Amino acid sequence: MAAACIMLAISATAQNALDAYNISFNQIKGSSRYVAMGGAFCALGGDISSLSQNPAGIGVYRSSEFTLTMGGQWNHNASKGAATATNSVFTFDNTGIVGTFFTGKHKGLLSFNIGLTYNRPVSYNRTFRGANLKLGSSFTNYLECVTRGIPSTDLAVTKEFDAYYQSAAPWVSILGYQSYLISPVSDGASTYYGLFDPSKSIGSSINTIYEDGRNDEYTINFGGNVNDRIYFGAALSIRDLSVTRTVLYQESLLGTTGYYDDGNIAGDITGSDFDYSTYYNMRGTGISGKFGIIARAADFLRLGFAIHTPVYYNITQTMDASVYFQNTLSSNVRVSSSQTVPQIVSNRIKIQTPWSFQAGAAYIIGKKGILSAEYQYVAYNRMKMKENNGDPFPIENEFYKTQFRAGNNIKVGLEYRVTNALSLRAGYAIQLSPVKADLKNVNVEVPISGMQTTYMLPGNASYYSCGIGYRFSAFNVDLAYQHYYQKSDMFAFSPLFYNDGTTLIPGSSEIKSKQNAITVTLGVRF
Repeated sequence: MAAACIMLAISATAQNALDAYNISFNQIKGSSRYVAMGGAFCALGGDISSLSQNPAGIGVYRSSEFTLTMGGQWNHNASKGAATATNSVFTFDNTGIVGTFFTGKHKGLLSFNIGLTYNRPVSYNRTFRGANLKLGSSFTNYLECVTRGIPSTDLAVTKEFDAYYQSAAPWVSILGYQSYLISPVSDGASTYYGLFDPSKSIGSSINTIYEDGRNDEYTINFGGNVNDRIYFGAALSIRDLSVTRTVLYQESLLGTTGYYDDGNIAGDITGSDFDYSTYYNMRGTGISGKFGIIARAADFLRLGFAIHTPVYYNITQTMDASVYFQNTLSSNVRVSSSQTVPQIVSNRIKIQTPWSFQAGAAYIIGKKGILSAEYQYVAYNRMKMKENNGDPFPIENEFYKTQFRAGNNIKVGLEYRVTNALSLRAGYAIQLSPVKADLKNVNVEVPISGMQTTYMLPGNASYYSCGIGYRFSAFNVDLAYQHYYQKSDMFAFSPLFYNDGTTLIPGSSEIKSKQNAITVTLGVRF
């Protein structure tokens, strides 16, 4: 028996271990000036987006300000053997207001500032599509493992017995059994075989992920200015999360092993085309704290430091699944049917995202330019997932600890003032993947339970940006362009490792994601 069969939860309402990472990862989003300079604002401040990165940035303000940022983004996700998935989205990434209050002193605390900001640090409006044109294993083999040890009588749905409500079997196993994706080796047996037999079966698959949703951040900031040398700040952030992920996994198989019997027609299954469709939504709120300081070490040099606590989320999960299949029997009869779990199910969990630390330096080039750099450390290996009552999920938490490393992000930005009113900007940033080699190379199992088994492992994410800013009187208009690029690997299910030394390795699809975004920020100081 595979170790995964022990690890996978029996409950129909459970979680994907990658959920914690998916809601912890933040793209470089915000005001146009922030985006154009690669987000390298830890030591700069004075920008509405910097408040959500280094709260000390609010202390740099010398006047009150209101800003609004909007734009559009164009997503392009390509994979070999699959049609390219594209979409465009109108964005409203950032807005905020800062109030500046002077103390009237000439030494000590010269001013203090209060800010309210809204930021959308990641956009989930995207589609991913991958293909595997030569299967080495099937989703039906995965179901075979999940279901081992459960008598087939516990998977039956009849007038007298409804397995969905009267047995402890995973709903995904019941659904697979009712759809003939797995068959017992004999009547009433607790061992099964899937449709795909590696010794004789051939097949292909297409996997499509549709994502939609938000992870909005609302932040209350407080900070101050001490002697025009030290700027400090603190922030309380509230997250509003709602992410929907619909996955359509399709397989086309020939030379299959299985048996069909609906009471009217019976026979060996020689070929099968099936669609496995799942719906999953995470909705909840989170809270975190941020603290920072900026020091003007010299007139030409600023240093910045900030720490972010984890975001503590309370999340409600909802999920649904269905199978549509068309099977060819040995008699050349074609049969088809669909099965759906009887209701949308829900579950409540808690997720703790990583804490992070960032440090930066900015070199002021006279009155003409700024060169800024920043390093961020994100402790992805410290992510945690808990039951609603606070009890930890030990398997998932050990998975984060052993299969993720800390993330390292580097940002560099440049601004050059052509005139007193006109500025040119450019930036680059890279977010290094926190996935360790064993996980990336499919050498370990991924704790997945519930009905949605597809997951993606991220590679490095790179950002290239540029922009222009124009200030006149109390108003400013900023424009930014950003190109985002990342490679990820998509898997339909976890690899499985049997105690007897045999393995079940899923095929993967490399997804090349590109995003082009244009943002415009309008601001007024008062």
